[in-house]
Parts: sequence; structure tokens; C-alpha cells
Amino acid sequence: MRPDTPRGIRNFNPGNIERTATRWQGMALDQSSDARFIVFSHPVWGIRAIARTLITYQDKHQLRTVRRIIQRWAPNHENDTNAYVASVCKRLGAGPDEAIDVYDYRTMLELVRAIVRHENGPGPLPGGDWYGDALLTDGLSLAGILRGVQHGDLSA
Repeated sequence: MRPDTPRGIRNFNPGNIERTATRWQGMALDQSSDARFIVFSHPVWGIRAIARTLITYQDKHQLRTVRRIIQRWAPNHENDTNAYVASVCKRLGAGPDEAIDVYDYRTMLELVRAIVRHENGPGPLPGGDWYGDALLTDGLSLAGILRGVQHGDLSA
């Protein structure tokens, strides 16, 4: 990987999820290359971690708007949260205080894309993305977000 590759991409942690006591699925055995952020073994696990975090935000913390989600994800004391909210809203086609549902596949897909883009800058793929649909879909699937399945459809 090129030395100028963004940290989140190098760490296979495109959401720049910080270390905590949580032991994430897909964490690399060797975490010594970054003291602050988790290092995953493959980008699919970093994408899964973004999605699982967003699910927790909605289910546990009742964060259901872009503004509230991003204020928690990227607090003002470290980020230009207003710019972050604006870029995510543009990608989602949603207002900052409009209710969204992260269990909706398309919403989660675009929310993850927007976070990855904002955290790492423009990527090499069309539209400035870092990852294609197949990899993103795999990561979301590992988090329980399946294309064509709506929240509540996972019964029995």
C-alpha cells in the first residue's frame, strides 16, 4: 500500500473506529501499527464495524437523524461536524433532521459510503469511492443488513 494512503484505508478501518475494550470480529492479530485506531484484517470487517456501530446508535441511543448520528460519530471537539453532516446529507439525499432507518439497505449503504469518503477523502473509484458495491454489500451482510430485506423481515 502506498505511504500516502489514508490511515483508515491502511488499517482496513475506513470509519476510523477508535480502540476501546470492544473486541471486534475481524480485528487483525497485530494491533501495533496504530495506537489509537483499530486495525482490521480486511476492509470487509471495517465496513461491518461501521454498520454495527450505526445499528447501535439507532437501537441503543435512539439516534435516527444524520445530524445526531454524525454528532456522535465525529464530535465537534475533533471535527467540523457541520461539514460532515452536510456531506452525509448530500450523499443520502436527506435533510439533517430527517428521520432515517439504518436497517434500510440503501440508507445504510449510502451512509457507510459517505462516512468512508469523509473519513478518508476521495478514493480512486468513480464518484470518489474507496470500495465497490460488492465489498460494501459483503460488509453490510456481515452486520446483518441484507439487500432486499427490510427491518423486521428477519423473523423465524
